[in-house]
Amino acid sequence: MSRHRVSVVITSYNTGEYLGAAIESVLAQSRPADEIVVIDDGSTDDTVDVARRYVARGIRIIQQPNQGPGAARNRGIRETSGDLIAFLDGDDLWLPHKLERQLDYLAAHPEAVMVSCLRWRWDQTTDERHIEYFGARPGRVFAHENVVRNVVGNPSMTLIRRSVFDTVGMFDPALRWGQDWDLFIRIAQYGMVGFVMEPLMIYRWHPGGISHHRGIERLDMFQMIARRGISRVKPAWIRPLLFARRLSWDQCDRAEFAARMNMSRFHRARYAILGLMIFPFERPISKTKRLIRSLSGEDDYVRLGKRIRALMGRQSRRLAVADQEQLNLPGMQQ
Repeated sequence: MSRHRVSVVITSYNTGEYLGAAIESVLAQSRPADEIVVIDDGSTDDTVDVARRYVARGIRIIQQPNQGPGAARNRGIRETSGDLIAFLDGDDLWLPHKLERQLDYLAAHPEAVMVSCLRWRWDQTTDERHIEYFGARPGRVFAHENVVRNVVGNPSMTLIRRSVFDTVGMFDPALRWGQDWDLFIRIAQYGMVGFVMEPLMIYRWHPGGISHHRGIERLDMFQMIARRGISRVKPAWIRPLLFARRLSWDQCDRAEFAARMNMSRFHRARYAILGLMIFPFERPISKTKRLIRSLSGEDDYVRLGKRIRALMGRQSRRLAVADQEQLNLPGMQQ
């Protein structure tokens, strides 16, 4: 077992419905946490009542007026003493070996200042679940990839050395969205970020989550965070390329948002075209599909996909028949 002292900061704003399971997932760790604090960020539901059920099991509760997730996590950092800090959003879950696996990684890679992982995405509205992958592709500079898009994940996936905050600062409370990505950009530009390449937490998607509100404002803030991060990248000559890649991702995200909000075909197509034209060298097939979907509309795109798959199926069957006939020709049989 690691001799490191691990502090867990659980933040909650009106996640009382999910908080009990989140706390239980921390208490069930194969490597127990040394300190667990719940920061109630001005909830108006039963968050505090749920947290109080666990006081006898060592949970500490701190209440503050609503200030946003960044300020809540900062409060947790200040209120704890561990040399390693793990965060958990009140509506997420850890798998039982999360801390153990990440502590093992840090022990094997003392140069790493933060370690993340993969995660399960659990849609609470449909009960669909799948693994989401993070990290940079082999051969890519991680700090460069992370200013184009967040390749670390969310705070619930991470374990961070406390000393890092003394150097790069904490979460920016002025950012309503993307405070985690902004911090991860600063950390990745400071030191090594590692990954345990297995899912160690469960991200519970639900319509009430803050990340799904006010989409255009959120995307504008993401773009601002990326520009700020790219402006600090060295060498400076790489910045235009990174900005082009980021702008392409941004336009693709806006195309997805426009489709989700049933915006006009003009808006959907404009974003999709820009996403493809600004940087066509990255994910060209995905961007082309998004453009076709924007031009045709979602229903027509689905019908077109079914027709293409049906045609491909018939073609495959014809080729199989032709191959069998070829095998049956005189001189072709063993």
